[in-house]
Amino acid sequence: MKNKNYLEEVGTAFYLRQISERLGQSLMHALKPFDENPSGYRVLLALSRKSPLTTQELRGETMLIPSTLSRTLEKLKLKEHVTIRTLEADARAQEIDLTDKGREHLMQVFPAAASQFQWAIRDIPDEDLEILERILLKMLENIICSPIK
Repeated sequence: MKNKNYLEEVGTAFYLRQISERLGQSLMHALKPFDENPSGYRVLLALSRKSPLTTQELRGETMLIPSTLSRTLEKLKLKEHVTIRTLEADARAQEIDLTDKGREHLMQVFPAAASQFQWAIRDIPDEDLEILERILLKMLENIICSPIK
């Protein structure tokens, strides 16, 4: 950055990581009464935005590692929150769809999960939140296309 030294830049990344970790911990506790975990919530949330998705697309949307995604999908399938079907064009590929039961479950869980975020952004003016969202989206775009993996 032009006007900051290296340690200040690391500070920003440190705060982002702290926020992410603390929101993750809060989310885990908020989901327990619903017999849900953060991975399942992430999958249901992603599928509520666009469904069906292939396993590969879902991996990109949730950023879950393949083994975690696989276990999560099996649990969601057992609860009848998702359906999984093998694609005819490629027997190795699967398509995941959100069921009505899964959507209902997500709607029950969502207020508890969202409350943690609402608490985190309390007392922050709407215009600042709009700026923050634009910045975070730009950062996400930069990270996605970064040659550094």
